[in-house]
Amino acid sequence: MKKFLLALLTAATAAALLCGAAAVSTYSVGYDAPAGIITIVVQDSSAAVVLQAADTDHIHADYTYTSSYAFESSKLYDFSVAGSTLTVTKTREPNTSLTIKSTDTRACTLTLQVPRQTLASLTVSTTNDNITLDGVSAQTAALTTDNGRIEVTNFNGTSLSGTTRNGKITLSGVTSQNVAATIQNSGTLKLENISANVCNAKVQNGSITGSVIGSGSSYGFELAAGGGKIRVSDASDKSFLFSGKDTLQQNADAPNKLNLATKNGDVEVEFVR
Repeated sequence: MKKFLLALLTAATAAALLCGAAAVSTYSVGYDAPAGIITIVVQDSSAAVVLQAADTDHIHADYTYTSSYAFESSKLYDFSVAGSTLTVTKTREPNTSLTIKSTDTRACTLTLQVPRQTLASLTVSTTNDNITLDGVSAQTAALTTDNGRIEVTNFNGTSLSGTTRNGKITLSGVTSQNVAATIQNSGTLKLENISANVCNAKVQNGSITGSVIGSGSSYGFELAAGGGKIRVSDASDKSFLFSGKDTLQQNADAPNKLNLATKNGDVEVEFVR
């Protein structure tokens, strides 16, 4: 049976300003989902979303917001469970009539602590803020933000995709058969020790850099740098080195694929063991 824990707490109260202004408050609301959830859908806006693997048998959620974001006791999200699917939906936007004090920011963060198991599906979307995935595993994961960063650490799954209009995407310690990253306008893509059979990435304005686990000779790559520089190397094979400008294609019949393209920036990738 679903348990709803509505605990409105003053989590932090800042000291008054030197000029004597009123203190700034932060409020928090908690929710506990029933055990057995294998699909998560988060439909957020104007807030950061964080999902963390935790030693728990059920999903625990907290959303924290500042006093310039909404009044105390405000209900900002709806949590609903249908079968094995948890859907989290933002129900209220920031209250722009509230004054932002000099020590305050109009901020809201939704945090989900997720059991250390492989989810069937994970879908997260937000606007004007960041998405962070830390240690979470899912067969498929799709992350989308309009203006914000996407950071994924120690993900395991079959398919992972991340899309932002403006912002940096960082994928670190990712293991997935298929990885896709898209930056539609401006931002950089950083790959840190990812393991993927197929990696597709497109950046409009910004560089693509990082490291891929595996042998360079086992990958076919199609790289485009729109006027920038391209460099591909293998840390364990000094003879494996390709460099150039604009476009580079190599080893098209290889079992794994690395397709990286930016219209305005450099592409630099190193294969590591």
